[in-house]
Amino acid sequence: MAPRKRKQAHVRLLLIEHAPHVIDELREVFDGPEFDCEVALSVKCAFEILHERRMDAVIVDAAFDGASGGSIGAVIRRLKEKDPALKVVIFNGVTPKAAQRRLRRMGADGYLSKKSDTEAISKSVRRVVGLDG
Repeated sequence: MAPRKRKQAHVRLLLIEHAPHVIDELREVFDGPEFDCEVALSVKCAFEILHERRMDAVIVDAAFDGASGGSIGAVIRRLKEKDPALKVVIFNGVTPKAAQRRLRRMGADGYLSKKSDTEAISKSVRRVVGLDG
């Protein structure tokens, strides 16, 4: 089912990432009037932010798999339990298609390769959150 088009053009986006250079790149991609980005350096910090504020979408580094917060499947499940409407996009290195399908079955709304160019990343997230693009 395609996401509904958003009436508001402002998306609250939480980046769950630990590498400063990746955070900088993602913030640059989503630097504009449509997005309000916050950063969590850990899964624990992400849930603290989500406890305080509602977000529309999260981009989570799959490298947190097995780190604080459990497997990536457990992280996706906890995010969806916290807010079923939250869009979860996994951000990872090259992953086989079968693994991408597994992540979607776990509840991820999208998958981004860290090797994607900035235009592809922006377009994918805009599609997931229902913005035109």
